[in-house]
Amino acid sequence: MYTLNIRKDNIMTTIVKATELRDSYATIAKSVRGGKTMAIITKRGRPDLALIDLDYLEDLLESQDTEFLATLKKAAKDKTYTLEEVFSNLED
Repeated sequence: MYTLNIRKDNIMTTIVKATELRDSYATIAKSVRGGKTMAIITKRGRPDLALIDLDYLEDLLESQDTEFLATLKKAAKDKTYTLEEVFSNLED
């Protein structure tokens, strides 16, 4: 296993042979959890699969969803409220 100093979105990339993954899954999975590292799994010296944190995957998928992005843009244009404004009527 070796780590590349390639960072995209503050994610470190680790290259792992498939046989190493089999032998060291717990260690590799621990480094991937939390979204700080992704592992590229190689088979016969070629990239085959990627192991990434599930939350990071969901973020990636959402960032590709044009309807979701449009909703975010609309929400950013709408009026925002402070916590005091939202909860002021509840205190009475």
